Amino acid sequence: MLNVSTGGRHVFPRISCHFSKIASTHSGRVQIHRLEVERKFLVTPVAVSYLRSNGGGSRFKKHESLGKQTTQDTYYDRNGLLFSKGVYIRRRNGNWEAKIRTGGDFINSAFTEVDGNNAVKEVIEQNLAVSVDGLNIEEILEPCAEFVTQRESWMMDGRFKVDVDTTDFGHTVGEVELTGTLRYANGEHSEEEEQKEKALKQEMDQDIKAFMQCYPEAFPAGRPLGKLSAYFHRLSG
Repeated sequence: MLNVSTGGRHVFPRISCHFSKIASTHSGRVQIHRLEVERKFLVTPVAVSYLRSNGGGSRFKKHESLGKQTTQDTYYDRNGLLFSKGVYIRRRNGNWEAKIRTGGDFINSAFTEVDGNNAVKEVIEQNLAVSVDGLNIEEILEPCAEFVTQRESWMMDGRFKVDVDTTDFGHTVGEVELTGTLRYANGEHSEEEEQKEKALKQEMDQDIKAFMQCYPEAFPAGRPLGKLSAYFHRLSG
């Protein structure tokens, strides 16, 4: 049985149009997934000014600054095998995380996310078909990208979290996200539950799209480039 709830997140997070990031934990016989749907957007001086001041034209119904945060990310892979599967292993501020793409593309994407050394090692084992027993992640994978990000965040209209990220290699990109919670009885994912989850992702994505269209000065039209894509584009250039 799948129970669904949605709502804005007021804690300063952790993490693109993205669909979701899901972090799973277990409580008794219920498996809880955190669902996060995101859309990226181009960042312009006008957009940043609008987000910071909540001024001009169509004002946000609610506007709450969440302050600034700095993250240091190191991404790991093994001969490109994980990235090719949409699996992203990173160490963020010293903590291990894994993001697994479950749909979409680099702009509109669905992800599940797990945290912690053991959970990340399970993801590696599942996707590389290797034994990780007794090994550190650094012994299995190699670092392939490293950068620092300055993030400024807001909670808009009571439920949409807006981030503006600027990396230490000079790239800036924005994200709008919604979050929800999925609860699976007995940790089981039936076909019916998967369809409900898919429908929820699409609904949340459409909510974000409609929200962004209401504020064109904050979210200008264009095709944004994610941080990792920009990092590798810079190296290849």
